[in-house]
Amino acid sequence: MKARRLVCALLFAAVLGGCATAPPPMEPADLYGPPEKPAPVASPSISAERMSEITRVLASDEFQGRSMGTPGEEKTVAFLTEQFRAAGLEPGGENGGWTQTVPLIRTKLQVPMALSVKQGSRTLPLRFPDDLYLSTVRDTERARIVNAPMVFVGYGVTAPERGWDDFKGVDLKGKVAVFLVNDPDFEAAAGEPVAGKFGGQTMTYYGRWTYKFDEAARRGAIAALIVHDTPGAGYGWNVVQSAMGENFNIVLPTDAQQPVLLQGWIQGAVADELFRRSGYELAEMRRKARTAEFRPVDLKARFSADAGVELNRITSRNVIGKLTGSKYPYETVSYGGHWDAYGVGAPDAQGRTIRPGAADDALGLAAMIE
Repeated sequence: MKARRLVCALLFAAVLGGCATAPPPMEPADLYGPPEKPAPVASPSISAERMSEITRVLASDEFQGRSMGTPGEEKTVAFLTEQFRAAGLEPGGENGGWTQTVPLIRTKLQVPMALSVKQGSRTLPLRFPDDLYLSTVRDTERARIVNAPMVFVGYGVTAPERGWDDFKGVDLKGKVAVFLVNDPDFEAAAGEPVAGKFGGQTMTYYGRWTYKFDEAARRGAIAALIVHDTPGAGYGWNVVQSAMGENFNIVLPTDAQQPVLLQGWIQGAVADELFRRSGYELAEMRRKARTAEFRPVDLKARFSADAGVELNRITSRNVIGKLTGSKYPYETVSYGGHWDAYGVGAPDAQGRTIRPGAADDALGLAAMIE
């Protein structure tokens, strides 16, 4: 296969590089100049057809959505192990094998759940997963929040190396942090001071939902919500709600920082209404959040939630291959990949129950293997 030929070509080049010697010194009378450099060895072409086939296999019904701790994981691990072996990799896992054990908790919020936002004398009920999508990665069997104040924190970024702090020391303990997705310069027009500070359309880690949820936890928030918009997130609401309240987390030590109790997304239109009832326009708040002077805004709203949590402990596995250096055998290049998707769930609009995860991330695995 081409991946195997590519690995062999790289190893062959490394061996040649380790054995090469410098050319002899030039003589003054040498009229021919230095010897010509050898022509570079052509790399094998990448097969889009093979990438498509690997993606098709991993996203097929046979793999049952590749959820962790399921028969779909067993098939996925076996498939990746065989692909790594065929590509000429060595086992890079535990005890000379291909895998690394990962103890996890699996959580799933139970429905029906009670969700609401209180503003003044009015309480607005919210629907899961249409208005609000939530999950938890806490080791708990119930997620209950009562009248927690909601605070808009802009993009929720603390980046001292870029001269940026959205929090300005505001206390978030016991509060719900409401974020915008992506980086502060994602929507910036040319000429705005923030333009290019975070790479523009190239999302940094500060723009990722994982960073925002972690930052909320570091600051003591009880929950974190991200305002959804498709351009900023890179995917639609259908992707957000596809896990239907299920989530996973590694088993944390007892003294580790705990995640927020609830994390998730709020529909853009619902957020518009929430801000409006608080006396603000979301579009204007977006503009202010693109400035270094932004300070968190009290939304004059209180969030409540109550949901049971189905909690299980499972063991999953990473699949790891490696290349050992020929010249420096104590150095290696390790190969792994994001193989899991969302498994089997409730029927979607087309009646499909298997969530195949073709783009997230069977395609990425296919590219690495090929």
